[in-house]
Amino acid sequence: MISFRYLAAPAIAVCLAPLPGQEPGSGYVGSAVCGKCHPSQFESQSKTDHAHALRRALPTDPGPGGRAQWAFGAGVKATTWVSQTGEDSLVEHGLSYYSGTKSLGLTPGHATSADRAYRTFDPVATALRCFRCHSTGPVTLAAGSRVQPSEFGVHCESCHGPGRAHAESGGAGKIQNPKRLSAAQVNVLCGSCHRQASDLDDGTDWSDAWNVRHEPLYLHRAACFRNSNGALSCLTCHAPHQPLQTAASSYDSRCISCHPKTAHSTPLASRSCVSCHMPQVGVSPNLKFTNHWIGIYDPRGRNLIPAKRAVRDLRPASADEESPSGVILAADPSTLTPVYANALAERERQAGPESSKAARAASDFGSFLLQVGKSVEAEAPLRRALSIDQHNADPAIDADRETLAMVLEAQGKRAEAFELFRQAAQGTNPGVAARSLAKLAAIDSEHADVYMRDAVSAEEKASGTSSLRVAVLLEEYALALRARRRDPEAEPLLRRALSIQQSTAGADPRVTVGVLNTLGNLLEGRRELDEAEKLERTALSLSEEKFGPESTQLAMTCTNLADVLWNKKNLPAAGRLYRRAIAIDASLYGPDRPETAADLANLGMLTSEAGQTAAGEALLRQALAIYENTLGTDSEQARFVRERLARARH
Repeated sequence: MISFRYLAAPAIAVCLAPLPGQEPGSGYVGSAVCGKCHPSQFESQSKTDHAHALRRALPTDPGPGGRAQWAFGAGVKATTWVSQTGEDSLVEHGLSYYSGTKSLGLTPGHATSADRAYRTFDPVATALRCFRCHSTGPVTLAAGSRVQPSEFGVHCESCHGPGRAHAESGGAGKIQNPKRLSAAQVNVLCGSCHRQASDLDDGTDWSDAWNVRHEPLYLHRAACFRNSNGALSCLTCHAPHQPLQTAASSYDSRCISCHPKTAHSTPLASRSCVSCHMPQVGVSPNLKFTNHWIGIYDPRGRNLIPAKRAVRDLRPASADEESPSGVILAADPSTLTPVYANALAERERQAGPESSKAARAASDFGSFLLQVGKSVEAEAPLRRALSIDQHNADPAIDADRETLAMVLEAQGKRAEAFELFRQAAQGTNPGVAARSLAKLAAIDSEHADVYMRDAVSAEEKASGTSSLRVAVLLEEYALALRARRRDPEAEPLLRRALSIQQSTAGADPRVTVGVLNTLGNLLEGRRELDEAEKLERTALSLSEEKFGPESTQLAMTCTNLADVLWNKKNLPAAGRLYRRAIAIDASLYGPDRPETAADLANLGMLTSEAGQTAAGEALLRQALAIYENTLGTDSEQARFVRERLARARH
């Protein structure tokens, strides 16, 4: 076999010419080359939906497809069309074709059938990311900045990484095998396109059905994933080389392998496991996705959030517990870096190195690098953009000062960042001024109240007195005042922020919950306990609805409401809420973390006050041990608990 492999190598090498649009030095060879040695995998993978995730639009495509350039989606669920309209602009057409209903309908995210324009080189909302995930190999630019994918669809090298070294060595060269990755690493690999989980996933509104399409994010929440000790991953149920199994019953064997003795006494037992525990969720009249938050659902509900916990104890699921270092993420947004660099070089060639076009391209490049976590590399193009802005008296100078300041702050260069934020705050762009003033408040906490006052004023000019951005800054301003014991001034700001949040569509529920908790805490301190309880109960309901059974928002609200009820002498109800907060803390952070210790200490003090001295002391000792192990024996928290223990003994 060894001699045959060596003999075969020259034949393989003949096939290694780069695909059209592929950079010769990229290390990618295309799936056809992989298929020379792996014909069965190549043949079956070529039939998958992944392999057909992107194609050229056809004149025979329905609706806008007949005049479009690109067709996104395999067509099993839907097809959405995209067209390039200029060297720095693409449009996503407003109508998509839905296979389930065999009809055209509004493209997801569109309120009307109008096309939606995107800047090609927008640092955040760039359509280049769509091409990055729907194709394999480098995305490059052709003449006129036309987007040029290397290989349409998701193929071998999207998961295995660049294959040139492996192919040229006749298979001896190293290549990534996802089967050898941990469950957390597989989640990261698949999540590079299907949305990665964060440690706590607190940015997700779980009541928004559209989020269900982010499978790794939802799997990360499931007890089956978190308590499986790494046994459950995307690959447990999905074979990437094979077409997707669509029969729900085909997944039962995977469930039974871990749950062999699970019995049901209801008629629902005749259905497949995933029909109930991974329900289908309608995100539009034309489109459904499978909810990967495996759990126990109320069949009368919306099937977005499990109705109750599947197990008593949930292990924390840190997205970073297994480092993704060493994992090749072929579709990671950072792989678009050469595209932005080439766009900058092209603008400099076309319009001149000191032109406004060059400045904007340099700014886009630096901002993109900041977005993908490359703050050191972002500094040079942003300094270049700022220099050109100063030379041309470009009105974009305020925004470039702000972005460069963010880059320097990320590098720990706080003094220079502070000066640039100060200059940006004094500029003519009120939106930039508001954001920069908020940054100055964070850096110079001694004068945070003054900066936040001015930030609110600037944002009112930028977006209106009742905008959601103003509400966010009002809360931050109120917190700065509370830190200075100026609650009477903070209260009207919080009430105004709450009014904006509760009356405006699209309000971020995290902000609403935060304002409710802050205002409730303020009123509790003034002994206005009835209104404080009402606010905290509103926060509790909203947290349960939006963030599910475990979230930092829910834990915080349980604690705050427990504090209010304790002050109202309703000790049993307060105790139940502290216990609930402890369970959430343990599931998010771990049972031996300071966050959990805080509520253990609260429950210990309440239990002692209720006359259960021994039980209260045991809880306080548990909290003390956690604080001493994590924060140190001389930490403020440890000293506080020791003082409480001493009081309890006397």
